[in-house]
Amino acid sequence: MDSNTTIKSEIFNLLRDYPLSISFIKNLSEIGELLFFGGSIRDYYLYNEYRNMPRDFDIAVKLNQNNESLFESIIENQLYSKNRFGGYKVKIENIEFDIWKLENTWAFKEKKLIAGERNLAKSVFLSVDGIVYNFNHDTLYADELRWSMENKLINIVLKDNPQKELNLLRALLFKKKYNYEFSSDLKEEYKKSISLYKNFHEKLHKLQISHYKNEYLTRKDVREELESIYS
Repeated sequence: MDSNTTIKSEIFNLLRDYPLSISFIKNLSEIGELLFFGGSIRDYYLYNEYRNMPRDFDIAVKLNQNNESLFESIIENQLYSKNRFGGYKVKIENIEFDIWKLENTWAFKEKKLIAGERNLAKSVFLSVDGIVYNFNHDTLYADELRWSMENKLINIVLKDNPQKELNLLRALLFKKKYNYEFSSDLKEEYKKSISLYKNFHEKLHKLQISHYKNEYLTRKDVREELESIYS
């Protein structure tokens, strides 16, 4: 990364034609620290550029004291919905933002880890998701993702997860996208699920269609990937 470039400036450059989205981010950053995590930061880190607009932006907000009502008003001024885990899906100019109060992200709310920006990168199921960027302070935490890059492996970070099947599907997609292999721990998770479901490949394929509204892997692709885990 160029010494004069920050991820913040790259995000603003990416959104230069979306002034309402930029305003939304700026407004949030004035009432708390914005922790970008997941794919919107991962792909920039991997390629040192934004090749495409991210599917969405995942942001955990570490609110400044007494700014709860301001946070709610900023969200409520947008087109939004609340998900079953307590986060907000906000849509602005056809760009989606998944917004969480830091302490309400699943692993922290369930006391799996102590709430904190460093631990946010350790609260993910897959190591390729283990990256967090503090927008306010231009600080990056990427140990888990860096491990995957160096070893060309996808590993498990935190086994407890409310969306394990979705993450097992996502791991198949990441394997194809980045040409990484699965760690032994991740293979064991697949084996457990395969033993529980007679046609687990069919279950993952259907989940892919319902979640992404697209078919990146055919039924045959999914079945062959699962079969290869035993080879």
